[in-house]
Amino acid sequence: MNKQNFKQKIAIFSTGFVAAAVLTTATSAWAAPLQKQITAFFNGTKIYVDGRLVQSTDAKGNKIEPLVYEGTTYLPVRAVGEAFNSKVTWDALGNSIYIGKVNATDHDVSLSSLDFLSESQSIKWGHLDWQSHSSSKVIAWSLENDKDNTGMNYNDGLKFELVGSGTGATHGLAMEREYLLNQKYKSFSGSFVLHYDSRSSEEAHATLKVYGDDQLLYTSDKLEKGVLPIDFDVNVSNISKLKIVITNTDSDMDYKDKLYFGIVNAGFKK
Repeated sequence: MNKQNFKQKIAIFSTGFVAAAVLTTATSAWAAPLQKQITAFFNGTKIYVDGRLVQSTDAKGNKIEPLVYEGTTYLPVRAVGEAFNSKVTWDALGNSIYIGKVNATDHDVSLSSLDFLSESQSIKWGHLDWQSHSSSKVIAWSLENDKDNTGMNYNDGLKFELVGSGTGATHGLAMEREYLLNQKYKSFSGSFVLHYDSRSSEEAHATLKVYGDDQLLYTSDKLEKGVLPIDFDVNVSNISKLKIVITNTDSDMDYKDKLYFGIVNAGFKK
């Protein structure tokens, strides 16, 4: 075979190969990559894993193959990762490739993926007793739009929006969710964070409590302005029903005031 038939001059524009990390450089994760023209060889190299031939394709199913550059063979990362039964994830925002777990603390089941059994909200005006309230809400934490008070982004989580009521004297707000665990899990862990949009609020004074079968299992320190994210790890062995309660007190809010907290990178391990 004529050497020229398999020798190709190419420019690397994608992250489909492990080689991309070597062939593109940038001053930071947010800077535009430096494109570099190289001479590489495609010579029909096959990939075997435990004696089994791996069919190399990209995310769209197009066939791709290893390349040789300056004496080193570069393999398509998605094909190799999936050959070892590891999920391959491309994070465009962070300019990163993840093989297997996105976080070292990944769980068997994430909190955000688990259906909740019930949800309730309550409010405390002045010196009155707590009563039912319906202005607050829980939504999915967004990697693109949400971050904690230190500026950290998270791939997964729940965002709790606590909304005041009336023309003042909202001294307390609480939200709770219940989940059925059916004794399937051993631990529940994650981080309790103050949202970036509430980082300077004088009204933020929240605690996280975790109950298992109506017994208190965990109470966090108070989360407020200047407090770093609070990590938690709770033993939930033999727990059938879990309840999560976020309570904000010592505030003076009205209907225009909102506070945002998050339970992020949280989930359960078996």
